[in-house]
Amino acid sequence: MDPNHPESELCTLLGQMNLATESYPAEPEVIMVDDTSCDSDASSDPGFMTPELRYNGCAYLQALRAQLDSYPTTGGEYLEAIFTHREILSSYPGAHQLCAQGFSDLAYALEQRAWRADREADTEAVVAFRHEAWMIASTLIYRPASPSADTIKEFTVVCSQGA
Repeated sequence: MDPNHPESELCTLLGQMNLATESYPAEPEVIMVDDTSCDSDASSDPGFMTPELRYNGCAYLQALRAQLDSYPTTGGEYLEAIFTHREILSSYPGAHQLCAQGFSDLAYALEQRAWRADREADTEAVVAFRHEAWMIASTLIYRPASPSADTIKEFTVVCSQGA
């Protein structure tokens, strides 16, 4: 077999890969919401700002969710989003602990939005996002590194290959 053949190059690259478990310090997620029933001078202060609600998932899925109102699905943009996320996920799986929930949330949000001509493929996108959520949830297995789950989280990537 030719050593410059793409399959040989791919086998060589895969043979050089090192798979290891990633550890990182967990960041507590804080969600703050304005309480309109509270009479506070802080809300009238122009310098006072309340953080926005965070969506589930990595930064990529959060950005996608934030732009969902103007997100068309007719051209297959949802497939590009899924494949882009897969590339990001494969580079650092430990940062994607909430991405299965993020894809489920995206699917639900697409189901709830009003129909428009540029959103004809919303039902296909819902099915694709739910499938991707299921795939991520079955691929990433969460295991706490220590009894104190708020300090360190570890993730293992599970690959199902024929024996």
